[in-house]
Amino acid sequence: MSLSRLARTALLGAAVVCACEQRRSEGLGVPSASEPSPNASVLPAPIEVGPKLGSRDAGHPSPDPSSDAAAPEPPRAIREDDVLLPEVELLRAAPGLALEAKWRWLEPPGPRSPEGNAEALAKARDKTGFDTSLELSSLGRLRVIFRSRTFPFPPGTELRSRDDRYGHLLIWPGGAEYTPLPPGTLRATLADARVDAMTLSDATPAAGGSSALLGVLTQKLRLETSVGKLELEQAALPAAGDAGALLCRLLLELLAVAPESSACRPEWVPLRAGYSWASGARFEFEVSRLAKRPELAVEGLATPPVGAAARRGELPGPPFVVLLEERELGELHSRALPPPAKLEAGSPKAGLVFQNRGDGPRYLLVDGVPVLWLRAETEWLVSGLKPGRYTVQARDFFGAQTTPPRVLELPARFTVSDEPEKAAR
Repeated sequence: MSLSRLARTALLGAAVVCACEQRRSEGLGVPSASEPSPNASVLPAPIEVGPKLGSRDAGHPSPDPSSDAAAPEPPRAIREDDVLLPEVELLRAAPGLALEAKWRWLEPPGPRSPEGNAEALAKARDKTGFDTSLELSSLGRLRVIFRSRTFPFPPGTELRSRDDRYGHLLIWPGGAEYTPLPPGTLRATLADARVDAMTLSDATPAAGGSSALLGVLTQKLRLETSVGKLELEQAALPAAGDAGALLCRLLLELLAVAPESSACRPEWVPLRAGYSWASGARFEFEVSRLAKRPELAVEGLATPPVGAAARRGELPGPPFVVLLEERELGELHSRALPPPAKLEAGSPKAGLVFQNRGDGPRYLLVDGVPVLWLRAETEWLVSGLKPGRYTVQARDFFGAQTTPPRVLELPARFTVSDEPEKAAR
C-alpha cells in the first residue's frame, strides 16, 4: 500500500472514530408529557416531502453512494399465508417509547333528551372511548394494544409491526395465535372485520407547517387520496428508532397510502393524525401521553410471539359486543316516560331492538354513546334503557358511514339497511 493511501486510510479511520464518539455522547432523552422540550426554541429539521422512495422503505435511510457497506434489503410485504419464524432470539433489551393514545369520532353527538343524565352520559362516553397503549422500540418494533372493549376485537388484542416487513400481525388475546395482515388490509380489518385488501396509492405529502404537542415541536404533513384527506403531525424523537416510521405506515394505510411513502422516516413519531373522509365525516388518532423507557420487554415486541400459531384470514371476536351493562344503560336517563300508546310493528315490549342489515359491522349510539357493536345481518335487544325519547344512530369504526340521528320513543326497533346508507354517501 502506498504512503498516500495509508494517509487517506488513517484520516478516514480518525473521522469514523470521531463520529462514533459523538454519537455515543448523544442522549436518548425524550421530554415527558409534563416537561417542556429542552430544544423548545429550536425548530427540528424539516421533513422532506416528495414522491415515494421507489421500492425502499422510508424507515431505512438510503445508503451513502461512496460507502462500501452493503445496502440493507428493503422490507418484504407480509402475505396472508405467511408463517413467520419466532424472532425472540434475535431481539434484545433496548430503549424505546411508551405512548397512550385515543381514536375518536369528531362528529358531534345528536341532541340530548331533556331526561338525559349528563353525569351518567359523560361517564359512559369515557368508558367507551377507543383507548390504546403503544410501545415503540429502537430495534424497529411496534406494538399497539387495544385496551377498550369498544374496538371490534376482545380487549388484549394487539397489532405488531417490524421494520423488515410491510404490513402487520394481529395478535389474538393471550398471544397464542396471530393473523397476518398484508399491506392494504388494515382498514377492512378494523371497519368490516374482514381481511380484505384495498389498492394502495402513492400520495405525495405536502408540508403543512409546524406546531407543538406534549411539550415537543411537531411538523405537519398533508396527504390526500380517494378515501379522504389526512393531516399528520410528527415529532423528532430519536429514542423510537425506526419504530416511528412503523406507526406512520399504519396511520397512512388507513388512508390507502402505500408504506413506501416518504412521509415516514426513522426517529419521527406521529403524535396526531386527523382524517377527513370522502363522506365528510372526521376521525382522529391522538397521543395523550409520552414517556421514554430505558428498556422494553422483549416478549411484547416479538413479531410473531414465540409459539404463536398463524390463523389465515381469521379474526377473534363474537358477532356482537355489548359495551355497557344494563345498570349503566338505565342510568342514561334520570327518569322514565310513559310508553307510547301504540308500538310500531316489530317493537319489543321493552328496550330497543337494533337490526343491522348494512354491509358491515356497525356501532349503535344512544344519545351519543356507543352501546353495542353488531355484525351485518344480525340483530340484538338492548335491555336496560328506561322508556322515553332517545337519539339513536349507527356508525362504522371510522365514522365514515353514519346514519342521520333519529329520535325514537322506546320501546322501539331501529334498523340499519344498505339502501339509506348508500344513498347518503
